Amino acid sequence: MNMFTPEPAIEILHGVPVVDPYRWLENRTSDATEEWLTHQRIIYDAYFSALLGIDILQQQVSAYLNIEIVDQPARLTNKYIYRRRKKNQEQACICEKDPIAGKERVLVDPRHLGPFASVTIHCVSRDGSLLAYELKQGGADAKAIHIVDTITEETLVDHLPTGYTRGFAFAPNRSGFYYCHETSSSLEEHTLRFHHFGRHSDEDRVLFRVRRDQYSRLLLTCDEHRLGCVYTYNLGAQPVIDFYVAPLDEDPRWKLVFASKRLPFRPFLCRGRILVMTHEGAPNGKIIEATEDGTESREIVPESSDRIKQFVLAGNTIYVSYWNTFKSTFHRWTLDGCYMGPVTLPTDGTIDLLPRLSASSESFFYTHQSFAVRPRIFQYSPETKQSTPLEVDPIPGEPRAHRIREVTYSSRDGTKIPMSLVMRTDLEIRGPHPIILTSYGGFGTSMTPRFSVLVSIMLEMGAIFALPSIRGGSEFGNAWHEAARGRNRQVAFDDFIAAASWLITEELTSPDKLAIFGGSNSGLLVGTAMTQRPDLFRAVLCIAPLLDMVRYELFDQARRWKHEYGTVDDPQDFAALYAYSPYHRIREDINYPATLFVSGDMDDRCNPAHARKMACRLQDREVQQNPILLDYSHERGHSPVLPLSVRIRSLTRRIAFLCKELGISLPGGVTQ
Repeated sequence: MNMFTPEPAIEILHGVPVVDPYRWLENRTSDATEEWLTHQRIIYDAYFSALLGIDILQQQVSAYLNIEIVDQPARLTNKYIYRRRKKNQEQACICEKDPIAGKERVLVDPRHLGPFASVTIHCVSRDGSLLAYELKQGGADAKAIHIVDTITEETLVDHLPTGYTRGFAFAPNRSGFYYCHETSSSLEEHTLRFHHFGRHSDEDRVLFRVRRDQYSRLLLTCDEHRLGCVYTYNLGAQPVIDFYVAPLDEDPRWKLVFASKRLPFRPFLCRGRILVMTHEGAPNGKIIEATEDGTESREIVPESSDRIKQFVLAGNTIYVSYWNTFKSTFHRWTLDGCYMGPVTLPTDGTIDLLPRLSASSESFFYTHQSFAVRPRIFQYSPETKQSTPLEVDPIPGEPRAHRIREVTYSSRDGTKIPMSLVMRTDLEIRGPHPIILTSYGGFGTSMTPRFSVLVSIMLEMGAIFALPSIRGGSEFGNAWHEAARGRNRQVAFDDFIAAASWLITEELTSPDKLAIFGGSNSGLLVGTAMTQRPDLFRAVLCIAPLLDMVRYELFDQARRWKHEYGTVDDPQDFAALYAYSPYHRIREDINYPATLFVSGDMDDRCNPAHARKMACRLQDREVQQNPILLDYSHERGHSPVLPLSVRIRSLTRRIAFLCKELGISLPGGVTQ
């Protein structure tokens, strides 16, 4: 039983009394919440201090994580700029390297910026002389923007304070920069401003302003000729955008190009032209060119039977990636809409096109990874049509080869859902085996083969990894997403629960050997599954989740997701949200699966109150015998940017929790 006596809150919503017994835990600054969190740390530490072999497991996790990593590359005429974290370094530094001389310089070292500081490259000026980087303190999404002169290695006094940057671009003449940046003081309007280097920020000139409300956002896009402002807001229940353009100068005259265009609709500027990635009349997406009066002048990339996943511009060519079930394809078009044929890139695993951090390069970068292969960065040259790895040396410690079995099962409504099963090549198909199951099921995000240290280590221990392509993603185009959006969210949960049932029915596993895990929207997925079908699962790892869906809109910026989840203000949306909200579905007579929640104070995307309230409600029942744990810290947020040592320790305990509850021997041969 929990030592705290809650004071329940009761609201009448659309005629329904909604009881919230742990609302007091939403107040992070209260003495009661702090005392409760102290008690949670005692429970958490006691659980793991009793496990034998955890030190050996931590060594194995360290061998996977404590390696040299290079990422965020930008190619300029005479140099590369990138991030590098060397072995035994807590955080990555931002570096510059001359590819001919081979000499590397460190431009930004986060060790001097705070114990939980991390830095990432935001953008690089066209000539490479200026670098804008993001500085985070802990795992929050909010960050400050600082600027380094790459020639002198001097950090300029000019910067943007901690907040949310919606666009940033250096002026072509190095006189300053354009920016859209929001802080807690940006209450009444969105603005695009220009900052002159060497002047105080109070002198920054407002170039564009528009009304701000809880659902709106202003984004900056630009090329070497013009500025573009993308204003997103709600028109009734539908998110729409207005798009304005103006010459790239300090006294721009704005022209409205599009008004009230329904999302998804993404305009951007390229070489003096207006291009748009749109789903209007094309559910799987297409790219068009538009005139300044908003009419379509030509189709650049036509709609395909597969949904557009990503695209990148390099030179005069647009490279487009598609994903359909288990395969990636890539094609290219000129900016005039002429098809140039397919692009030869790896088709196994997952390809992610990386953002171009500098507009001066004719090449682009991508990562390739799979269930068994770590992410590796390649540079693609349009001139040679060849890919070269950014780092020539192979990454040490690659795991052994795995076998992948593709299966299909029926969901509750009869829809066929594909699922990947990954296992060691020497593992017998016949079970029951320990299985770890995850998916996502939202925001049109496709679940593709990706490398995971947690999964890799558990595969080595004899577990099977299961990844179903449930609805809510876009594996089969936009309709796959729409099938589980808003009031239809239960469809995604049904697909996921059906995957678990199939694994048990096929005798690949049993309920005492089946674990589920997920984070963010996937944290909602596993939280819902454990409350709707607790009989199917032995363990749940729930990271940075949404769980109280009646109040999710009240925290941070979550109200922007009402198009994806629905809103409590609408009676029908409320009925759907309340019907599956995990926090409200907990029963007094059920011993729920062992659960480890992970959250922290710096999460400004999925507020940590969700995990605090859910953990407390589960614990505070006499019937609950399986452990309910909370891994919580002040520094942890939604962004995975904590120091290496913290990540090693946290991941070790997540794996140890799953091993303990599923009866898997730890690396030292100790069965819990």
